[in-house]
Amino acid sequence: MQGTDFEDDIVEKTKIFSIKTQVGKEQNAADLINSRADKSKTKISSILVAPELRGYIFLESYDKERIKEMIKTVSYARNMLEGDVPVEQIEHFLVPASAVAKIAEGDVVEMIAGPFRGETAKVTHIDDAKEEITVELFESVVPIPITVRGEQVRVVKKKEEKKDKEE
Repeated sequence: MQGTDFEDDIVEKTKIFSIKTQVGKEQNAADLINSRADKSKTKISSILVAPELRGYIFLESYDKERIKEMIKTVSYARNMLEGDVPVEQIEHFLVPASAVAKIAEGDVVEMIAGPFRGETAKVTHIDDAKEEITVELFESVVPIPITVRGEQVRVVKKKEEKKDKEE
């Protein structure tokens, strides 16, 4: 019982701090901060680099002042923003996005992997549960539906863009 009470105390004391970094160097800054924290025995529970949020990383730690001093020596870290960040504000970064979340039926996609690499196709069906999409290749003589994983395609043109151009 005492072990769990101690762990609850630690969780309550950690805070999430946002650090401004050089844009495009977020991962490098996180790696440098992590290695400096190991050398200086500074406790950092976690570091979050969100690809959608350029120029910022998040640190979960106990001691704000030690973190401020440490990031002064990291070349890609600029400064630490005042105040801590509530977990609710960053929890959408913690859930992985589906590979097919940004793809809609009717979109034009380019195959980036597999035997049809480089071909363009139209999306005819999306299976969110399996993260698969069904496409019909443009350059095939007979339109055969092909089912591929969502990671194997890149959206070239959205369905809405076609409607906007026609109007």
